[in-house]
Amino acid sequence: MRKIIAIGVFIAASMLAVTPVAGQERVRPGAAESKPVAVALDRASATATGGTSDAAFGPDASAGASSSSVAPPAAVDAQTYAREKAEAARGPAPTGATRLAVPEARSGSADPSASAAPSVPLNFAGLNRQTAVNNGFVFNPPDTIVGKSPNRVLEGANSALRLFNTSGGVIATSDMNTFFGASTTNGRLYDPKVYYDRNATNPRFFVVGLQAAGKGDTNAANDVSRIWVAVARSSDPANLSSSNWCRYNIEGRRNVGTSDVSWADYPQIGAGRDSFSFAVNNFRFTNSTFTYAVIHVWNKTIATNNASSCPSIPQYTFQPSSTIANFTAFTIQPAQSYTSPSSFSGTTNPAYYMSTTRGSSNQYHVYRIRNVASASPTLTSVTLTGHSYIIPPASPQPSSSIVIDTGDNRMLQVAGIGNTLVGMFTTGCNFSSPPNESCSLAPRVTVGQNGSGGLTATLVENTFAGFGDNIFVHHQSIATNTSLQSASTWEYSGSANHLRSTAMFKNVNAAWSGVSTYAAGTCSLPATAPSATMARSGDYSGAQLDPALTSFWLAGEEAITIGGSCQWQTRIARLIP
Repeated sequence: MRKIIAIGVFIAASMLAVTPVAGQERVRPGAAESKPVAVALDRASATATGGTSDAAFGPDASAGASSSSVAPPAAVDAQTYAREKAEAARGPAPTGATRLAVPEARSGSADPSASAAPSVPLNFAGLNRQTAVNNGFVFNPPDTIVGKSPNRVLEGANSALRLFNTSGGVIATSDMNTFFGASTTNGRLYDPKVYYDRNATNPRFFVVGLQAAGKGDTNAANDVSRIWVAVARSSDPANLSSSNWCRYNIEGRRNVGTSDVSWADYPQIGAGRDSFSFAVNNFRFTNSTFTYAVIHVWNKTIATNNASSCPSIPQYTFQPSSTIANFTAFTIQPAQSYTSPSSFSGTTNPAYYMSTTRGSSNQYHVYRIRNVASASPTLTSVTLTGHSYIIPPASPQPSSSIVIDTGDNRMLQVAGIGNTLVGMFTTGCNFSSPPNESCSLAPRVTVGQNGSGGLTATLVENTFAGFGDNIFVHHQSIATNTSLQSASTWEYSGSANHLRSTAMFKNVNAAWSGVSTYAAGTCSLPATAPSATMARSGDYSGAQLDPALTSFWLAGEEAITIGGSCQWQTRIARLIP
């Protein structure tokens, strides 16, 4: 394999490498901006392996099993995570969250109050743990996500995709390995992300999934990490067959040939006017220690000009920190910009990103990558301070000793309207006496540029809310329209509430209001192996603004009985402001 070195980064031979340039530590305002640590030209996969032989790598250790789980959500080791959750339940927690009424549950496909505004006039079943099976494997958690084109709804869940018409009728279903043409030799794909990008000359669906093998052993020959990306070849793909999609198979490993060689996890996707970004967190193969957050950026204009043939796409890779386990640079969510941010002198078509600092903090990080089409993009960032946040505590379930994992306080999704970014994440909170609950924080930031070309950002709103004592909000999503109205799925659970999902809505500078609990759970989930005490949910839910800018599409999960056992089921809802 040809190796090109750039601060310890190797570019795989399966990608045509362009000369990489040296990167540097994440900069502060006034410092020089960072250049990419690697540059490549990503070619469409001609075969199932995209030019890389799966046989060259060792098999996934889980091959032959009938179920797959990832526990805990990758960030820290299981013992540290358990300690964090215990401290979150009883320790100091932010107070002052707005206490909201829990929305009424709707059991049917339509909301009888649909004449009111806002409303959920459509609500239909998505994938579940059985229908999302991938080559004999079933998964926890679901990782449900949704995208909406003019005439299609696309859902992703572990580990399948389903294409619907706009009434909820199923057009096509495919497991992720089949969809991408990915051999199962190195494992089943996981962590699906889908997004429909309306803000483009050629609007398209984007789909991202991950594949990894060799985790937890010291034999570098087993190390595999691939990032799979698909781009629809029309605005409304007829189905999920390969002729309707351009598929790409990208190296996910970092620091190859060193003790820090790592695999990619938890993809985050978004788009600016001329860029498509997919960011990941990387973890060592040997012990799953967090190494770096990495941002991969494509020239979207080239990527979406694919109706007649699948193009090779320039890719730029940024690593904002050179410090191992720097949790101030973790889960860097690209903004999903439904309308274009402003260009400025020296800054053409900027793309923006937001993140939190994992753990107890009051920091909000805003990033900008500019000039992607120029082939000389640069990265810069600023750090804001705002409402404090912590790791959220786990949620109890009715009549069960098994708790639900509410995740950590990473940024979950970011919506963009012009120069406005709206994020969403979970934090611990307290409404009265301990134990604590979990709530949502939705920071709204305006971005711009100063006279010297530096990034500016202002935190103008940061809505802090929950459902009150003994109810735990978690794994939220966010989408925002041109009136700065936002819609969100809030998953929630508690000692009197089985895992369910609710459609939430807010006007700018106003409180959240519950519209409808569109996925009303009915049972308590069992523990997710290898844990004997915790059930996985999440790791995220979905929200997308309709390309007509008139409504929102949401995806969430519920716990219901399927085949005699309590399992996850997803549902998709349309919210009209």
